[in-house]
Amino acid sequence: MKKILFSAIFFALLGCAGDNHSEKVEHHDHAHMHSFTAYTNNMELFMQHEGLEAGKKSCITLYATDLANFKPTDSEKAELLLNVGGKRLTATANAGSKGVYHFDFVPETSGHGTIYIDIAGEHAHFDVDVEHAHSEACNHDHSHESHEGHVHSHDHASHGHSHGHSHSHAPHPGHGEQTEGKHGDVQFSKEQSWKIDFATEVVGKSSFDGVVKVAAKVVAVPDNFTNIVATTSGKVQFAGNIVEGKDVVADEPLFYLEGGDVTDNDAAVKYAEAESEYILSKSDYERKKLLFIDKIVSEREYQAAEAAYRRAEARYASMQRSFGDGKVCLRSPLDGFVAEMLVANGDYVQPGTPLATIQREGDVNVVAELPVRYSQQLRNIKSVNVELPSGDVYSINGIDKNVLAVGNAVNGCNMIPVTLTAGNIDGVVPGSIVTLYLASENMNVENVVIPRSAIVEEMGNYFVFVQNNPVSFEKRSVSTGITDGQMVKVHSGVHAGERIVTKGAVVLKLSQGAAALDPHAGHVH
Repeated sequence: MKKILFSAIFFALLGCAGDNHSEKVEHHDHAHMHSFTAYTNNMELFMQHEGLEAGKKSCITLYATDLANFKPTDSEKAELLLNVGGKRLTATANAGSKGVYHFDFVPETSGHGTIYIDIAGEHAHFDVDVEHAHSEACNHDHSHESHEGHVHSHDHASHGHSHGHSHSHAPHPGHGEQTEGKHGDVQFSKEQSWKIDFATEVVGKSSFDGVVKVAAKVVAVPDNFTNIVATTSGKVQFAGNIVEGKDVVADEPLFYLEGGDVTDNDAAVKYAEAESEYILSKSDYERKKLLFIDKIVSEREYQAAEAAYRRAEARYASMQRSFGDGKVCLRSPLDGFVAEMLVANGDYVQPGTPLATIQREGDVNVVAELPVRYSQQLRNIKSVNVELPSGDVYSINGIDKNVLAVGNAVNGCNMIPVTLTAGNIDGVVPGSIVTLYLASENMNVENVVIPRSAIVEEMGNYFVFVQNNPVSFEKRSVSTGITDGQMVKVHSGVHAGERIVTKGAVVLKLSQGAAALDPHAGHVH
């Protein structure tokens, strides 16, 4: 209970902190705010005013959000042009705070008109009505007065107003629409959304139809690991504090092999034998070489002596590289880390016995086993997503080249093995267990889908927040279907073309309690 109360108080304070106006700006008579929203290719433009009146000072507040990160744009100024009945009025506003622009101007003529906005090369237009003067002019006390300036002219176009939620079709970039909130909406100011990881997205459709969800294991590709094996028999001695996970560099000593009390396989004895054999075979080869030149020995004897010398030389050189101080030294073949220790210090090993596995970071494979009933679906896989232990979802692109192998027969467990190459996945080490989503497409069926991050759960039910305008969100119940790890099929609750919250939905859910405590939390002035 204390945690819930603390969260409510926190978001109430957050709502108050998001209000950048002075106390003089607070008007608790709650005059109706007219809200308009436009999306350009790169910006969300949210405009509010309490009414435009001919001959009276009118006040417009513009909030500009960068769609790349849903943070306030850093443009220093914005320009406005009001066209009513062919009469034009221009104004320029400097950013009172980052992303917020206040325009104060006096319309000359009443009637239906258009407001054009130009900010950082992004253009939008809104249809507005300028009324006959019938009330006092607004008295917003803005710290930055607007100044007249040049506004790029636009071709005037007439568009109908839109109230409430979005249309089922996406408007043209820069086409502004009147977007009023609804009673019961969750209010969340632009200042609040700019402070958190927040984003919205238009609901779309996708042709993914069938998804196979299966647990899988991450393994290193064969090129990225190797075993160190004993080159001779002997007792293992670690070259320092060698443990699993330790970073190593190429040619670093890791193990020594020594004969110890086992004299029959003493490495030092074998090295001495190899050295002696090399010296004798070399001497015999050089002697027979001279005799062959003088035609004293046959060519066959000379070639046999040369072959014996070459064998002894190779064996001696091999032992010489790894032998020193009476021990055989085994070194790391590559830069990486000790993935697995296969022997203990002091173990006696035979030639070819694996001692340790050395691995380096790099590409990984994802290996899974699927029931036989999915054999037909495996032939029509169009995308693969991997849900990591952290909960993040990694998309494998170019599925045709990433499906490394699909078993043509079942294994001993009556399962079909599937191996995919997934490149280098940050934060995932070989041996990790992940969830694999194999999605197939049905080109004849399109389903409404939304990002998985948009869904919030409450007492076993699922909800999304539908945007009525950038500060007013409707909490709506949805019925969900299959997921490919990133997107979720929706059977009911939202429609293609509506805009929903895809990042920050949990914060909006928590802010409902704060709004109940503070009626002004999230209120935009």
